[in-house]
Amino acid sequence: MSERFDLNEALELLKDFTNMDSPSGEKDYTDKFVDRLEAEFSKIGMIVRRIKQQQVGDFLECYIGKGDKKILLLGHTDTVFPSGTASKRPFKKEREVIYGPGVLDMKGGIVVLLYALKKIIKSLPNSIKLIVFLNSDEEIGSIYSKDYILKLSKDAIACLSFEPAKPGTLTVERKGIISFKMTVKGIPAHSGVNYEKGRSAIEEIARKVCALYDDIRDMEKNVSANVGYIHGGSKVNIVAEHAEAQVEIRYFNLEKEKEIRGKIEKIVNTTFVDGTHTHITILSERPPLVANEGCKKLFEIAREEAQKLGREIKGRRTGGGGDASFAAIWGIPVLDGLGPEGEDSHTEKEFVIVESIPFKIELAATTILNIAEGGF
Repeated sequence: MSERFDLNEALELLKDFTNMDSPSGEKDYTDKFVDRLEAEFSKIGMIVRRIKQQQVGDFLECYIGKGDKKILLLGHTDTVFPSGTASKRPFKKEREVIYGPGVLDMKGGIVVLLYALKKIIKSLPNSIKLIVFLNSDEEIGSIYSKDYILKLSKDAIACLSFEPAKPGTLTVERKGIISFKMTVKGIPAHSGVNYEKGRSAIEEIARKVCALYDDIRDMEKNVSANVGYIHGGSKVNIVAEHAEAQVEIRYFNLEKEKEIRGKIEKIVNTTFVDGTHTHITILSERPPLVANEGCKKLFEIAREEAQKLGREIKGRRTGGGGDASFAAIWGIPVLDGLGPEGEDSHTEKEFVIVESIPFKIELAATTILNIAEGGF
């Protein structure tokens, strides 16, 4: 690993990335960021394939090597922030902390990934094929990219994800997610003159929301239910004809999935207000990332490499979802959280700890080489 590392150069690249808006749902903006990444990954010697998309920004599949042992590295180009955010609060460095939209999740992760590859790209054994996959819909559930991740990861010997991490940790387990929309149709009526003729969609969805919290949420078993959005009705003197809610269920235990789906179906199909009808639309789904023996061994490799760098790291379970969960379906070793350390993702306070950037670059590089050279 002879590639010289220049922190100031890396921070300038992170500044450029952070100051480019790349919202999940705004293709024109995200594609401009993808243009930049296409050039950056080509520059370090990778073969880059651009996968065109209609609804979201294009995906990138970058690879090097022709070996039969495949290592998959995951990242995403999209952020949760709408266009215009970067100009309002651009990249800002204050002492040893950097702020900016998506600086942690995950513009910083892409910088770590690029520099880690620069360190090792000339040292890879001939038996290895290294693949980087960057999607642009991770923040909306990877609904368009899921099949690509499943295909690329199926026969990989390991998968590393460059999502960010809380200080002193790597991510070893993630919750599964079922996200859906409930739409209720009622019967409108004047709330005074013909109240008894109406069938309130709002009342029906309110009862269903309560049932979701009461019947599915189980904090002792790490099952959460969150209704993040409710909309319905038109005027205060009209019995509501329409209502909708967006719901998210998160869980760690894969064995709970069937039970959770059964409860969702029961609640949706139970009519609390006669004359109303409910329709459910699945928005996105992610399985949980459960640490198997291979995952645990992979974490131990990273932990030992961190110790060589003078750092102690712990494995962390998180309620957040991530694309590494798709790779984990096949039972392959997976490790997440190789992006920089920081806090407050998806908020205006989102920040990266500067000193974690060179540490994570070195950690990622040595971990990849360890896997590639048969240490795994």
